[in-house]
Amino acid sequence: MTIQKKEFAWRSPMKPLDLKKVTAIAIHHMEHLTAGMDEIHQWHLARDNGTWKGFGYNFWVDFAGNVFECRGFNQGAGVTSMNSTVISIGFQGHYDKTKEMPAAQFWSGCELIRYLRDAVPSINFVAGHRHWENKSCPGKYFPLEEMIKMADAIGKIKDYDDIANWAKESVMNLVDMGIMIGDDQGRFNPQAPITRQEIAVVINRLLQKIKS
Repeated sequence: MTIQKKEFAWRSPMKPLDLKKVTAIAIHHMEHLTAGMDEIHQWHLARDNGTWKGFGYNFWVDFAGNVFECRGFNQGAGVTSMNSTVISIGFQGHYDKTKEMPAAQFWSGCELIRYLRDAVPSINFVAGHRHWENKSCPGKYFPLEEMIKMADAIGKIKDYDDIANWAKESVMNLVDMGIMIGDDQGRFNPQAPITRQEIAVVINRLLQKIKS
């Protein structure tokens, strides 16, 4: 995963987070079908009589799976009264209306959650915005539970970054189903050759899944 830096014209300087106090990640959607970062930045500059610094989210994931650092590890504005302890990820789209998230956006979201949990070890909780406030965000069709589950699975594979991008979705789906599980050191060994007996085990696991 590549994280791009998004530069904004902030109304006032950012306040760095005390990362030791950050304990959670909040997931958001935009409640707009297509709005991008620049448009949202203008909306946020106008929020609460112009008291916001601008774009409220720490990180952003667009439909194409591009990941951007926005406020980054500075205090965000995504969750009222919780922004000193919560990092907010904004996702492009309206997931109360759009029923299916693009695969690229989903997998980038999984990887970003995993990255943040590794970068900030005090994070022990990931939830939708609605956990903290009376909102539908990130939307009833947002694949929140699946994303959190897959982010956790990614964290268990030590050589995840060695897996080719075109293969990551397939690999993780097979790992999640228990069909291919890697070695006892937590490595998938994506470039290693496979033996006939290993193929037999994989096929047998697949057949058992089909039967069940």
